[in-house]
Amino acid sequence: MSNRRWFVAGTALALIAAPSPAYAHVGHCTNGEAASTIGLSGLVAVVLFRPWRKVTSMSAKVTRLALPAVLALAVTVTGCGGTTPTPNAAAKITSPTRIQITQPTANQVTGPDITLVVGLTGGKVVQPSTGTLRPNEGHIHVSLDGQLVSMAYTTTQDLKGLTPGQHTILAEFVATNHQPFRNRPQAAVFFTVK
Repeated sequence: MSNRRWFVAGTALALIAAPSPAYAHVGHCTNGEAASTIGLSGLVAVVLFRPWRKVTSMSAKVTRLALPAVLALAVTVTGCGGTTPTPNAAAKITSPTRIQITQPTANQVTGPDITLVVGLTGGKVVQPSTGTLRPNEGHIHVSLDGQLVSMAYTTTQDLKGLTPGQHTILAEFVATNHQPFRNRPQAAVFFTVK
């Protein structure tokens, strides 16, 4: 096999075989994971490119010596080069807010159009933002029968055209970045549409 074909075949095989530790944790790696990935990919590259073989030209010698290191570094950067995942910031905050659904009431029979009315104690509804999260500021995510139907920036929300039968409304007070608080202030009500 010519040197060029060996180079292409070896590179392809190394990229497929070597980064398996990196693929197991694509994104940010610990120091140990990065070391194991660079070590394994470097070993595979050395075996594939055999830098100990005699070659005639100086460029071929440099290539055979440098290629395993370059390939190992490239595989590690590709597999471990992501940013550190940011934890859910709002989940670290506990909100003092309590939420209550005042309309519809539990087991109420309604028509197909209702107005959801929510009461908040210890919190206020504000517009979404990317600034500092405050435990008493947020908005309300409204779910009907387990499906998110709105993100309310007031304490009232019109729901129209509901089908006859029993329904559940869940209202959750969430942070300004749409993430839930650690203690998840929620209220739910069962009601029936006639």
